[in-house]
Amino acid sequence: MRSMTAMLIASAVAAATTAEACTSWAIRPEASESGMMIVQKILDERYTPLDADFRVGPNGIRWLRIGRCGFGASLSMNEKGVVITSNCGDAIDIKSFGDRHVIGNYDLQRLVMRNCSTAVEGVELLKSIGRDRRFRARPTNGYTQIVADARRAFVVEIGDGYVEAAEVTGGMHVVVNSWMLPGSEEISRQGFPGLRVNRARNACAVAMLRKKRVNGKYTLRGCFDTSRMIRGSSDTDRYPFVPGKRHAKSMSLETGCFEIDPEFPEYLSCAYTSLGPQRHTIYLPIPMALRQLPDKMRDGRWGEMAYAHQEAFGAEHGDLEKMTALEDKFIAEFASARAEARKLLKEGKKDEAVKLLNDCFDRQYAEADKLMTALQAAANEKLKADKK
Repeated sequence: MRSMTAMLIASAVAAATTAEACTSWAIRPEASESGMMIVQKILDERYTPLDADFRVGPNGIRWLRIGRCGFGASLSMNEKGVVITSNCGDAIDIKSFGDRHVIGNYDLQRLVMRNCSTAVEGVELLKSIGRDRRFRARPTNGYTQIVADARRAFVVEIGDGYVEAAEVTGGMHVVVNSWMLPGSEEISRQGFPGLRVNRARNACAVAMLRKKRVNGKYTLRGCFDTSRMIRGSSDTDRYPFVPGKRHAKSMSLETGCFEIDPEFPEYLSCAYTSLGPQRHTIYLPIPMALRQLPDKMRDGRWGEMAYAHQEAFGAEHGDLEKMTALEDKFIAEFASARAEARKLLKEGKKDEAVKLLNDCFDRQYAEADKLMTALQAAANEKLKADKK
């Protein structure tokens, strides 16, 4: 039998692994195949219905919100080409706020989306909130944001009265759930094994993104494939995808991979969105020109198809090849549609460009929905049979 000490260590590692699981990265334009800034966020949390929609702030700024039904945004992009994602950060001590009015993480994202036209503006807004102690962290954790636009990307760490920021100046940077910037030492209470687990997760994501490069450039396919690598228990295979079922304390819920267009961000920027466990659904291109997302993606039904598939077939299944083949088709089709839309926009034909991009989405959504509906039907049949 294992000793009590060994059992306690194993339990602590498991707790750290399940409680802290999200993975995000930023890839600078000079390092990406498309020449655009790429930001990806993989959300790992307890099971919950998923939704996404376009919203318009009081000042007229339009933004895409991707998150969990009944909650705020987990990842977002606005028409100015500003993207923000959030990961839990280090464990910290939370002091009393007294009568001070404070806001949470979802409010941070909403404020940046509604008010900021550049990444620098977003960073300055977060700094102001953090240093004025107007941010309420989670009960035991601060946060790490990636804030980016078409040309610049920043990592922001924010806690109770603490905020630091640094620009991503290299080709790629991965964020997990441990703070990495100088300045957090006084407030952070992060220790082992959580620190070691998070550093291992960071290293695994970096290594896989590098491995998936084509001619030295990071690609959408490489990002998608990295996000689907299954997490193991050893430090050498702590990859981004966390398998799970609805009772799990943490599982991969959804992911968005943003490409930010530097010329016409309000039309041509794109969020390739899984809106469900990424090994069990399709990355669907959502251009910012889209008028609104279908009801099925706004009311939780889209994500439910992926949840059912995972419950029936598990992380290792035979349908992934069908999904990736359709994604490759979508990537090529959308790239062609975006190139044609760019020509139309340069000619001042905005209505024609918007129609072209909306028509492209409608066709791709119909194809994706057909496949996912068939896979859900097969999953439901298997789950029913398994109960007999």
